[in-house]
Amino acid sequence: MEFVLGLPVVSPSEAWCQLGNELARQDLVAAGDYLISGTRLTGGKRSAPLATLEQLAHTLDRRRGCRGAAALQWALPRLRQDVDSRPESLLRLLCVRARLPEPVVGITVAVAGGITLHPDLAYPQWKVVLEYEGDGHRVSKRRFATDIERRELFEAAGWRVIRVTAAHLFGDPDALVRRIRSVIAARR
Repeated sequence: MEFVLGLPVVSPSEAWCQLGNELARQDLVAAGDYLISGTRLTGGKRSAPLATLEQLAHTLDRRRGCRGAAALQWALPRLRQDVDSRPESLLRLLCVRARLPEPVVGITVAVAGGITLHPDLAYPQWKVVLEYEGDGHRVSKRRFATDIERRELFEAAGWRVIRVTAAHLFGDPDALVRRIRSVIAARR
């Protein structure tokens, strides 16, 4: 056990396992994605993750049979690195649950001017990008302008961008799935 400011704290992998009986399975995926992803830094690099997939698996193995273990066992193979937010994790899981191919996390897309972009999720085989845009994208003038430029760069490079908001993901996920299916079908 570690101590922070003189207080005992558990490891990130132990904390994730302790959440097994508290969170929905999809949120266990989102929490696990966060732990193994690190934070995106300027230039596309990432900080060190708080835990590795192997650490999560090892800790879960030690807790086999404990409360929440079945939900954690469900979540573990669905964890992905390079995820930037809970909605991205939930969007990926929605696609899979709807029997769409699993979108790829963490790809790089070269666009005009030697710029490399990192879409939230993508279907590279059809050049389709899924971009989750939370309220920060709407209320920040700078972020809003950057999002417009980003979309134009993707589209100039031949990619189709599907913008997703909370209203789509949480309000009408069936309509969102239909929209994604339609775009993929048109790009086949």
